[in-house]
Amino acid sequence: MKLIKEIIENQNPTIEDLINCFEKIKQNGEVAVIKFDGERESDEYTVFVSFPKGEREMIRADESDLKVALLKVLTMYVIESR
Repeated sequence: MKLIKEIIENQNPTIEDLINCFEKIKQNGEVAVIKFDGERESDEYTVFVSFPKGEREMIRADESDLKVALLKVLTMYVIESR
């Protein structure tokens, strides 16, 4: 969690840094999905984290900017993990 928090607090994290955060989420046993939806005219990126054990509700963001969607989900992930 510390790594994820440090990365999202960075002023301009790279996409690679953000993807590494999702790798950490995967290692925690959660499911992370990044969807590129060519059918939509707006909010064409969907990012979510689900929790197979059911201990938390899914975290989801639909945005027109992939980086914004990744950051939103990661921020919610850290905040709700407290």
